[in-house]
Order: sequence, then C-alpha cells, then structure tokens
Amino acid sequence: MNTQQVLHFTLAARLGSLARAGAELGQSRSAVSMSISALEDQLGVSLFHRSGNAITLTQIGEALLEDCERLLAMEKRISRRCQLFHQTGEHRLCIARDDALPESLWQEILIEVKRTYPGLSLVVVLATPGELPQQVASGAVDLGFGVSLPSHPEVRRWSLGEIRLQLVSDGSHPLAAQKALTQEDLALNTQVTLASAGLSGVDTAHRLSSDFLGLSSFEQIRDMVQQGVGWAWLPSPLLSARLRRESLKVLDCQPNQQWQSYQVCCRQQASLGVVSESLCDRLSSSLAQYR
Repeated sequence: MNTQQVLHFTLAARLGSLARAGAELGQSRSAVSMSISALEDQLGVSLFHRSGNAITLTQIGEALLEDCERLLAMEKRISRRCQLFHQTGEHRLCIARDDALPESLWQEILIEVKRTYPGLSLVVVLATPGELPQQVASGAVDLGFGVSLPSHPEVRRWSLGEIRLQLVSDGSHPLAAQKALTQEDLALNTQVTLASAGLSGVDTAHRLSSDFLGLSSFEQIRDMVQQGVGWAWLPSPLLSARLRRESLKVLDCQPNQQWQSYQVCCRQQASLGVVSESLCDRLSSSLAQYR
C-alpha cells in the first residue's frame, strides 16, 4: 500500500467517480482504477461496488475512508516538517520566557511564527529571569528570553535591546501622594518583588524593604500593586495603559526608572536556526517601540 493508491481511493470516494478523480489528478480513469484495484488486492477487500462507470463505497470502504484521509493528512505533515527542516534546520522549538513584555505582543509573534512555519512544533513556557539560564543549560528548553538574565557557565547571553523598569504604586497608595521620596521611605513600606526559585533557595530581585511580597511574574506583581499592597519595580510595557488612567503612578523618588537589558540565552555550543533568528529579530524590533 502506498499513499498514491490511498489518494486515488479517497478522491474517487469523495467525487463518486473514477474519471473525475483521474481528471482532478491529471491522470487517466484506467490509471486510477488500476491503482485502486491494486490497493484492494493488497488489503484483501473490495472498496467499491462497480456498475459500469458508477461506483459506490462498500461497507468496509466506507469504514476505511476516514482512516485513509487521516493517513494522507499525516503524510502532508511529515512532508512539511521535512521541508521545514531543510529550509531552517528546525522542526521543533521550545522556549521559556518571562512576562516583561505584554501577552498581546507574544500572541502576535507566536501567531506569525506558526503561520510562517506551519510545520514547526512550538512550545512556550513561563519562567522568571532567574530560572531561565538553568532551564536552558539543562536542555529543558532551547532558548530563554527575559530581563537581565543571570550568568551561567554553560549558557551564552546577548541583548535584544533595552527595557525600562519604573518605580510605581497604586494611585491611592500613601507613597503616591508624597514628594521627594527617599530610599528609607520605600524601605518602610511593603515591596512587591520578583521571586525566583534557584538551587540554593528563593531569590528576590531588587529587594530594598524587609517587608516584602515575592511573586513569580511581573503581571502578578502589577496586579498586586494595583490592589494597594505596596510598591514595585515593573517593566514599562506592562504599565502604559494604567499610567495613562492614573490607576498606577510613578513614584517621586530618585531614581524612579532604570534601563535593563532584555536578553536571549542558549547553550554555549548551540547555533540558532532560521526560526530562532527570526524570533529574536522580531522581539528586538518590538522592544524599540517601547523606548
């Protein structure tokens, strides 16, 4: 049994005619008929009732039709993946990322990738910046994307651009009404900060206050700050709409903003394929719009 025989069978079944199936494929009616007869001989069943030029599916033919269509769909997927691999060197890509960039941007980029490379299997998982290099080093993921990634001896990092972190609180928080805040003022209030689980325990980034709440994502931090729990350093791409509405406020403190590198990392000896390169380029151009 070969896929050409299966194609002849499914097409004849759907069109209800050997002649129309042949015309669809640019082949003769007899070529299609001989191919289907060979398939029937191999399977040991009759797939069609034949009466002159008319054909109708037998009971077993009807039962096998859906399976045969799935087989042809599988062949197409295999062909696409092989073609993709020859074109890009990649057939599967697994990435981990933080959530410093908006979900809407990531959705847009991932949709573009899948439409451009339809045979690609793509996996995306969330992690904190502190966890990303270890996940890459372990081989759990191919690439990691995040803010100011820590160094790792088995991982190489490079910058895709800069991202601004801003010092914010809810508009109704007491700190929001104060002028010329000092670091001591911040330290006396609850800080909501990013927490990463590492081999030696949990690390809390940019922590100033001993009164703090550690969370594993920037969006969680933003939403908790919005509830008036405390102040935080947050990526500006997650804040713009709320700052315009003044539901969040940049605090009057020096410094109240800092630029950090948004980075990608991969294993030391790994080389990027076409898909990985295009993903990095897309993220790099997107970062420019947030400056």
